[in-house]
Amino acid sequence: MKIKTLVRSAGFKEILDSRLAEHGFASEQVDPTLPLAPQLADAQVLVCGLQKIDRQMIEMCPRLLMVHLAGMGYDNVDLDYCSARSIFVANVPLANAVSVAEHAMFLMLYLAKNRQGGAGGGAMKKRVHGVLGSELYGKTLLVVGLGATGTEVAKRARSFGMRVIAVTKDPIGQGREKSFSADEIKGPDAMLECVARADYVSLHVPLTEETRGMIGKKEFEAIKPSAFLVNMARAPVVDREALYGALTGGLIAGAAFDVFWEEPADPDDRLLKLGNFVLTPHVAGWTKESVDAVAGIISANIRRVSEGSGPLTPVGLQQQ
Repeated sequence: MKIKTLVRSAGFKEILDSRLAEHGFASEQVDPTLPLAPQLADAQVLVCGLQKIDRQMIEMCPRLLMVHLAGMGYDNVDLDYCSARSIFVANVPLANAVSVAEHAMFLMLYLAKNRQGGAGGGAMKKRVHGVLGSELYGKTLLVVGLGATGTEVAKRARSFGMRVIAVTKDPIGQGREKSFSADEIKGPDAMLECVARADYVSLHVPLTEETRGMIGKKEFEAIKPSAFLVNMARAPVVDREALYGALTGGLIAGAAFDVFWEEPADPDDRLLKLGNFVLTPHVAGWTKESVDAVAGIISANIRRVSEGSGPLTPVGLQQQ
């Protein structure tokens, strides 16, 4: 089985290969500085992170059986073309949920405790004298997207004494608040009402045509000027211009993202020069524990595909 990995995170290949070795496999690292076609010609499995896996790249892999993502998001993969070619696409839907949820709480705590003013930097800044931080206790958190990560965030927020409301497109969630650690669960049509009540809004949805720009001008006009936005999903879930206007116009107190529109972010981007915008470099899901779990899921799915079965964690419209 020819396994090519495009993930260049420190230590990932070593951990992945240790798991693959349990099934008699090993991976080869793709070097993006060299021509891709010769490196991918014999690939049966591509393991990728945020790299764009489009039709052109897929056509470089005539033997390809599966594209495996090292995270939950799959907006960077041409699912339709993979489906047409009977190529499996798989992700790791539960592997990093706890790590991402903990990072979301970290960003909420940072925003709460580090009231700051002025411009410059977009990272950890000196707190303005006389500007008080706040507690999470008693505040209302809106979780947008109640999948594995959103539910883990809700659990942790409840332990901080926060009231949790959630917006989810899944009607199965309605009436099952306790099982999702939420006080209320609403459908997408209640977004503006829920945004208006929230002290914190935390985003945990995949990027689709339905979710692209779902937090925009209307939502920022509805939100409390004292509220904070945390984005652990994908940057385009938020309208970029509307966010900048909200942060500079006093419509929202601050925002913290673990994702950006271009990655890595341009340090001269105007958002990063705002004192009320914080960015971490898409690292929420990369902890020792989550990377080991990711490697375990990927290796198990590769074994299944090598035996003629489908992966346990498929996404998209794949043919079995």
